[in-house]
Amino acid sequence: MTAKSRPRIGVLTYHNGPNFGGFLQAWHLVHAIRALGYEAHAVNYLHATHHESNQIIIPLKNLSSMKAKIFWMLKRRGFCNIEDDLCKHPFVSDASKVPWDDFDAFVVGSDVVWDYSCENYGHDPVYFGGISGLKDKPIIAYAASCGPSDPQGPFPDYIRNGLKNFTSIGVRDEATANLVREASGLDSELVVDPTWLAPDPPSKSPLKPKGKYLFAYGGNISAQQSADLSDYCRSRNLLLISALSRCPDADKMYRTLTPFQWVELFKNAEATFISGTLHGTIYSMKYGRPFILANAPATSAKIKQILQRTSQDFRLFEPGEIAPDDLAILDSKLAKAPELPLSWINQSKLFLERSLSRCVAS
Repeated sequence: MTAKSRPRIGVLTYHNGPNFGGFLQAWHLVHAIRALGYEAHAVNYLHATHHESNQIIIPLKNLSSMKAKIFWMLKRRGFCNIEDDLCKHPFVSDASKVPWDDFDAFVVGSDVVWDYSCENYGHDPVYFGGISGLKDKPIIAYAASCGPSDPQGPFPDYIRNGLKNFTSIGVRDEATANLVREASGLDSELVVDPTWLAPDPPSKSPLKPKGKYLFAYGGNISAQQSADLSDYCRSRNLLLISALSRCPDADKMYRTLTPFQWVELFKNAEATFISGTLHGTIYSMKYGRPFILANAPATSAKIKQILQRTSQDFRLFEPGEIAPDDLAILDSKLAKAPELPLSWINQSKLFLERSLSRCVAS
């Protein structure tokens, strides 16, 4: 394709919140589409309700609220202007102001864009192609997820009607495959998260921890679990490092990180301790880091499926049930380190390539 003839693909996703996994899945999906020869950009839109919920406005009432406000200010600092490479239009939160005609086709994914039950997402029909600017344009889905929403419904009409307009549907988990089947009668294909489709670029400001380390990330880590991790690290001459997670015994806590600095902490760790996050798990596996995952209700189903498919489900524990002896599986010599499922990744790449080709041709 010449530059002028390249079809213009708009990616509808959740790319601009202060969320490492949310940004990285968007970055990788956009760049995977560009690698196939298309012009691709994230559609710089978010429903007004969702955009407002991302602002994390915390009134200053006491010391605790002041600490929470500082936490979010420092976290957001790492996300300043990072969407510039992904987007070509100014941000809008009004769907009628999106320049839909600047795109020839659309890809929906790869986040919880089909979570129709979450009030904070605004019950937005845009991600189902359910508004006038999208109805006449070809549209596919790649690794879309319904999150914790009930895949059995009942479903709003914009879901039932919108899904029938998709020429191809790739989903991230079995629950979303069930939603697609129940709401539209259509089949879908289970594909990998786009962060597994290609290597990450190096960070422009590399981090340099002063020694080998274990990286703890996710929800707050209990005082007892933190102490156990600290004992484990000391016995192996490792530092205990955390990022934006309460871990009282950490030797170093990073409070401001860019997404690709966050990636580096996984890439260079000896092992990781993950507290209930999908992309923390995905990145531990991407770089072959031995890990333990403390389960969490919000991410349980989608994480369990990936762990089972990659034979890493022995690394999943319920919170509060991780004993000091269980930390031995963080030693790569005692438990084989994770390996990426290359056949599934290649199948997913082929799905994206074929789906885009059919979409553009239509």
